[in-house]
Amino acid sequence: MNQAADTNQFFSYSRWKRLIALHWEGNKKRYLLAIPAIAALILTWETFLLLMSNYNPLDDGLQAFTYYWGLGIVGCLYSSTIFAELGNQRQGIAWLSAPASAFEKLLCGLLFSTLLGFIVFTIAFYLADIPMVEIGNSVMARQHRVWPGGYPIGPNPIWRFWRGLPGDEMDQRIHTVLVLYFILQGAFALGSVYFKRLAFLKTLVTVLVFILAFIALQKEVVENLLPQGWHVMPPIQDWITRDDSLRVRTIRLSPWVGGPLGLLLLLGIPPVFWIATYFRIKEKEV
Repeated sequence: MNQAADTNQFFSYSRWKRLIALHWEGNKKRYLLAIPAIAALILTWETFLLLMSNYNPLDDGLQAFTYYWGLGIVGCLYSSTIFAELGNQRQGIAWLSAPASAFEKLLCGLLFSTLLGFIVFTIAFYLADIPMVEIGNSVMARQHRVWPGGYPIGPNPIWRFWRGLPGDEMDQRIHTVLVLYFILQGAFALGSVYFKRLAFLKTLVTVLVFILAFIALQKEVVENLLPQGWHVMPPIQDWITRDDSLRVRTIRLSPWVGGPLGLLLLLGIPPVFWIATYFRIKEKEV
């Protein structure tokens, strides 16, 4: 049965397990050092925040800021190296000659860079964040129990990423920032296959150029196509001035259409990058 399964040229579970074991054997030192290294960086940053704020260090907003920025930087750096072997001729030949299909290699890369990378960073973050928040609360209890104006300062809770950004109802519902992280990871994974050298920097420049081009397209093209007085804002607005007063008429999609459509666009972008990465790997093999 196993031999029959291995003849499948697209996906074989036993062959994929061997590929994962091979990847782990060659990179386990780097992965095992990742948690203490990331935790040390977060400890250093949050220690700096504690020293800079005497009244309310490490509130849930700062914890969320630290988590998402750290996740984005570390995740994109790591994702840009997941297929880095292709940038070196000798390593690239060895990697391409590994007995696994392009789809299995893609899944192996996504497993380590996207899934395990996210889990490892989250573990490292909370290993550093939980004790630092407790230290911050004890500092507040000893030094400053009230704001300068007399308002009491309560202890800071541990921020939980699965509850979304504090005070942001939309992010609490659909976790927009977390989805953006997976979009960036997909882009940088594609960049690691597409660019031979300096994949991180080249992908970063490409992403920034794309964002600027999108903003320019919306501002200079879409805006000029609208009737006079209409402006591209969420939602599209018609500004009317009458009797020295400003009135606004708006056009918006129904929540039953706009919500699912926006969610579909967000969730649909990462698979587009993954599919493009798959075909780029397949092209390299050919």
